[in-house]
Amino acid sequence: MTSSSSSKPAKPSKGNGARANVDPAFAAEWNALDKPTRRQIRRLVRIGRQQENATDARLGVGFAAYQRTRPWYRLFWLWFVPMIIAGTIAGFALHPILIGVVLAVAGNAILVRRNFKKADWLNEPLLEES
Repeated sequence: MTSSSSSKPAKPSKGNGARANVDPAFAAEWNALDKPTRRQIRRLVRIGRQQENATDARLGVGFAAYQRTRPWYRLFWLWFVPMIIAGTIAGFALHPILIGVVLAVAGNAILVRRNFKKADWLNEPLLEES
């Protein structure tokens, strides 16, 4: 008996959909960086600061653009509001300090989301120089 599975078209894996929006050249350049440099670029983008040089600025803008395509970013308000409500209810039930922790985490999430949008125009002067 012969197997007919070889005549079936291969199904794309679930992981390929997430990688479809990644520029292979950017991914190769990003992965070629050493870990401290990647960490510094990520942190500066997240806190909304300008990068140090044009190369880092280009990578930072690319990193922010990639993060804006991720499901957690696109569906932010869909998961954010219920999590804040649930965290606040848990804070009332457990301890009042937990309410402050929930509000601090919420503020940080909103600022990070804003800073991913801000990375493009913030690093624009460095990108124009090169």
